[in-house]
Formats: sequence, C-alpha cells, structure tokens
Amino acid sequence: MNELILDKLKTAFERNGYNAEEQMYDDNVWIMSAAVIPFEETLETADFLPYSLDDAVLRESYLSTGKPTHFVRVVLRTNGSYGLCEYVDGTDVYVSVDLEQQEADCLVWSDTWIEGPPKFEGGTILSSLAWCKRMAGPFYIQLEDPSTL
Repeated sequence: MNELILDKLKTAFERNGYNAEEQMYDDNVWIMSAAVIPFEETLETADFLPYSLDDAVLRESYLSTGKPTHFVRVVLRTNGSYGLCEYVDGTDVYVSVDLEQQEADCLVWSDTWIEGPPKFEGGTILSSLAWCKRMAGPFYIQLEDPSTL
C-alpha cells in the first residue's frame, strides 16, 4: 500500500526542472518524507480533516465528492541553481487506495492542497519531520535530491 501511495505522490509532486548543462533552471522538487494513516473520522484524526466533525453540511459536501481511504502527510524539498534548499514545505493529501486494482488516487479532495499555501511552510528539515510524526512515523524519507544520486 505504501508503495502505491508513494508512486502516486511522486507522479503528482516531483519534477526535475534543474539541469545547468541543458539550461533548465527550474527547481527539482521531490518527496522528502511521507507518513500515512487510515482515514477515520475520530477525535484523534480530527486535526487532519478539512472539515470540523461538528459541521455536517461541509462534511457531506466533501464526502459527496469521494471518500479517501488514507491521510498522507507529505513534505517536499527543492534543489536548483541556488543549491539544496534547507527549508521545506508540507501538506496533507487525501488518498484513495484500491489494493485489489493496485491503484492509488491522490486527487480525492485535491482542493485542500492545490489551493492556498501549504500547511507546513518554510520550515527546517528537523521541524518538518516532527510535523510529519504528529500524524505517524514517516514510511519514506529522502533527504538528498534523487536526481543527483
């Protein structure tokens, strides 16, 4: 399951836009860390929901567009002409995993992470890992730019 989720996250978020030799000067972006827990509407997971447990109208609005199977907390890191960035951003993504079909979809409630600023913005690597661990221990960590390894 984690592998399906990670592959989908990489497709959605990662890009290799920096290569000085080819005069590509956009940043490389990659998944630095990711944590996952099953989707549940409980007091313990309420902070990860895009709606309040008490707001039946907003809850129904979200659930009418699909129901995720997992919460995923993802931290992104960049590398570019300025070098490896020491500050990172992160957000929560809602993923639907179908193990039988071997598919993951991170477009469930995508408005929560596409619009507006990230939930974790411009923090250090250590603080981002602590933020990630508030959900769960990361199942994936990649501190260095994978395109340079």
